[in-house]
Amino acid sequence: MKKKRSLLRDSKGNIIPSKEMVLKVDRMLKNLDGLASPSSILQGCPEAPGIVLEKSIVTPLDKESKNYKKIVKEYEKIRPQFLAALASHPVGKSLSLLAVGKEGLELMKKGKVPKKNLGTILDEDGIRRNAIAFYKVKRLRQSSMETIKDSYNCHHVIQKSVLSKNHPSPNDPANLVLVQTFKSNNNQMNPHHFWHAIFLHPQINGNTQTPQPYYAVRPLFPIYPPIQKPIHSVEQLRKELKILDPQASLPLSWENKIVAFSRLIGEQPYQIDQKYRKAIKLFQKIHSKENKEQSKNIYVRNQAAKEASCFAKDWLPAGAIINGIKLPSTHKPKFILPIINSENKMNWAVASSKFYTKDNELKNQALYR
Repeated sequence: MKKKRSLLRDSKGNIIPSKEMVLKVDRMLKNLDGLASPSSILQGCPEAPGIVLEKSIVTPLDKESKNYKKIVKEYEKIRPQFLAALASHPVGKSLSLLAVGKEGLELMKKGKVPKKNLGTILDEDGIRRNAIAFYKVKRLRQSSMETIKDSYNCHHVIQKSVLSKNHPSPNDPANLVLVQTFKSNNNQMNPHHFWHAIFLHPQINGNTQTPQPYYAVRPLFPIYPPIQKPIHSVEQLRKELKILDPQASLPLSWENKIVAFSRLIGEQPYQIDQKYRKAIKLFQKIHSKENKEQSKNIYVRNQAAKEASCFAKDWLPAGAIINGIKLPSTHKPKFILPIINSENKMNWAVASSKFYTKDNELKNQALYR
């Protein structure tokens, strides 16, 4: 066992997470497991599957402030331990294998996000998919458009650029999700920037440290998307998992939720609708080197928020703020996502949604065999 950059590592270079981090990740997984039932996932939106909106009151931070820089520094310190703790947890390990495969799991153990060149992959059933999490694949010749290095990244449910009274630390594992952030192929497999561009940026753009209602994207899985291959039944899921690791298993509740997610999106891997991709590209320009200068950056931020505003209205409920304007009480979004409150995540604010109970879960246990 050796110490590297203040992190304990074993002889293979894997991080040994602290007991505190292990307990926090365990609590995060248990809370997520109780947040929604398989039936509620199956009744969701295929355009944004396996997510809910989490409502809170936030105050945007000045990114030049000491407070924001402290949060960023803390995040860089915490992230490797979070990834390692998730990969070493019995449930987290199995979820990681299904989401990012053996190679991704090994990177997580070392405190790194899964990375891969996005190649053209033909799976056994003839469907073309990305190269991250597949078990038996045939790699085809890569084109020049498919050589961009893509990765997963940690997504803050409540952004680290805002303060929320219900989240003392934005870097707590309860506020973190490992999410696909693939920029190649026109962001078609980039839910991370889809959430930021369409849901989040339009809400807080232009707000200068004034408290406001805020609807964050809360994925119902610790790694998103939870699968890259269609899973038709619990039996198939168990078979695929055993191929990856004969010792790996999942509680039935998680198995059913993964099958429900797969059935919701259909036969293809989850992809971002093409109509959103211009807005995503504009959002990405905010963080490009050529737009670092303040006046340019403000201009690009405003353009990105303007482009995304009509889409944001399709997703966000009455009372949400988009580009500084509050949506009226008569507003009805095109897509209905369940809304949970940060104060009590078990209270669903959408009338059509159901409370999660053990009885509901027992009823769902036999649905996906």
